[in-house]
Amino acid sequence: MLTLIEPINMNGLSDRPHLGCAMLIAACQEKGIKTTLINGQTRYLRDMFLNGSDELWGLIQSLKDSDLEKIGIVSYKRSIQDKGVKQFRDGLKSLYQNVIIDKNARQYFNAQMREKLNNLHDIFVEIYSYYLRELKYENLRIIDRYVFDIIESNPRYIGFSLEGRFGPLSRAIRKRIKETAEIPIIVGGSLSPFIDLKKLDHIFKEEYFDYLVIGAGEEALPSLIEAIDNSREPRGIRNVFYKRNGEIRVNDLGVINHLDSLPYPDYSQFDLDLYVTPERILPLQTARGCTWRKCAFCTNHNIDLGNYKAFSIKRVIEAINHLENTYACSHFAFHDLDLPPQRAKRISEAIVSNNLKNVNIRTLCRLVDGYNNSTLLSLMRKAGFTLIQWGMESGNQRVFNIMNKGTTLKTMSPILKKSFTSGISNMCFVIFGFPGETTEEAQQTVAFLENHSKYIDDIHGGTFFLEPASHIGKNPERWNVTMKSAEGYSTKDGMSCEEANAFASRFMKEFEINSIRLASDKLKYLLPGFNREILHFLSSSHKLVTNTILLECLKKRKRHSIFPIILGEIKKKGSRTVLCPININEAKFINEYFPMKEILLDSLKERIFILSDGRLSIEEVILTICQDFKGRYRKECIYKKCTDFFRNIFSKNLGLAFAKSWR
Repeated sequence: MLTLIEPINMNGLSDRPHLGCAMLIAACQEKGIKTTLINGQTRYLRDMFLNGSDELWGLIQSLKDSDLEKIGIVSYKRSIQDKGVKQFRDGLKSLYQNVIIDKNARQYFNAQMREKLNNLHDIFVEIYSYYLRELKYENLRIIDRYVFDIIESNPRYIGFSLEGRFGPLSRAIRKRIKETAEIPIIVGGSLSPFIDLKKLDHIFKEEYFDYLVIGAGEEALPSLIEAIDNSREPRGIRNVFYKRNGEIRVNDLGVINHLDSLPYPDYSQFDLDLYVTPERILPLQTARGCTWRKCAFCTNHNIDLGNYKAFSIKRVIEAINHLENTYACSHFAFHDLDLPPQRAKRISEAIVSNNLKNVNIRTLCRLVDGYNNSTLLSLMRKAGFTLIQWGMESGNQRVFNIMNKGTTLKTMSPILKKSFTSGISNMCFVIFGFPGETTEEAQQTVAFLENHSKYIDDIHGGTFFLEPASHIGKNPERWNVTMKSAEGYSTKDGMSCEEANAFASRFMKEFEINSIRLASDKLKYLLPGFNREILHFLSSSHKLVTNTILLECLKKRKRHSIFPIILGEIKKKGSRTVLCPININEAKFINEYFPMKEILLDSLKERIFILSDGRLSIEEVILTICQDFKGRYRKECIYKKCTDFFRNIFSKNLGLAFAKSWR
């Protein structure tokens, strides 16, 4: 019996289950190893907002003022000081219910509750991390519950993934298990290829495990368990590191050459409906590794030891079909580091020829010349590609060159235009402060984004971070970079780290408040800083229609084909009921400080608002109203009142509408 713990990703809220765990479950079960999953992201989120609210209240109240200042939550404690534990608990429960359980479409496009959940999540993570790291306090109920459930699963082996900077919770759980039970602990995960092999002895001690799997684990993990079961030393099992007689034993590293031999990922034990997304999204790989592998800043290709291996096109189609039928899911996120244009073409052709109609796909792509092809991008959209996350990084050719991006400005511009024209949403990743980049060159990136705003749905901007395992980290002198004795670096040319951070911070602030104005109908305005790509992905797959089209449908009485979402919230003000609207043509910043005039609602209009959350067509909303108000108004009168109200709402751009239901 193997018990796997899904990575406890405390660095942000996940919108999908963990692909690595799903692959390992399938691989172990295929070898006859019974495998139980302890959920990570969904589990600890539930523990924080439901089961652990009393504990969180106590932890916050116990912190000294100096501790609160270090964490940066002085103002938060003041804001909850007068509430009391019951009100605090009820507030968290209500928030979790609204965002995670109810999954009301209006809330996802409004984003106020989701932002609140996100902000509180970050605060609570900082509190737990501070207790574990700074105060060395591990007597936490959230740890107790994990350890209890792990031990209750009666495992012979326990598997963990190594996490990044928010690994203290997972580490504390492993430590507690080591103190209470003699069960072998195996760790692995995508971070394992970046481990400094010279420090393995220290890592074994500090991370509390017995075996380490570096790289692909679908073959290594079952082989390791079989060896231990038969009292054999796991000598010669690729990717497995272990300790014997106080000495670290090292095996060769390798990749899986025949990916089609692997089973489909097994998501049957995940809480698929408790992730922070309105619909299920399942991750899937069509290939491992990167065909380029030359970007100076990147480390991801190290995960596959610099190799590129692909599943056959036939197997990709079979996997999509299997996941769609098994898990009632039509949204897929390709976890490929690189999707070359020719492979995108073959996958798209296969999806179309196999008549997979309900497929919606998001993927990462490089801005290379092969994508400068309207026919290809239109084919991809027909096949179900709804969102492409482009590794743009810069808007300056010299910076592209020193990054080794293999991208040109001449190619990048028409690709974004053609992708937009084909109906695919474009998201661009940009990096500020790559060593040698000047302020003027960074400003050229901003200018490029402004000039192409019509074609870009979203931007993810950040500051360059030097990873030791990257090309530049391994050879800093080539980029005129000097590594400092402590963490950090200095560069001879371009912006300093401080200047780059200030530039990126200023850019993102201006971006969020609409100074850098992208096309007015972009959903990014509603979700600053919080998984905006999910809404691009879902909205594009649900055929978001313009208010002009919607009004035309109302005029022609095609009410059955439109599914409305009236944005905003209802508030009671004395005896009056008012709708506080949100205008999707303006930034959240504008609505927050200059809110639109409230709309007074009677009982019929209030009912329309409640029903217009994306699950019912306009016709279905009206029919429900007719039933609810039967005897009070004539049917013709209700139709007119409802149609007039919809026309008023959508003529003022206070809602969204889809040509397909939300569910």
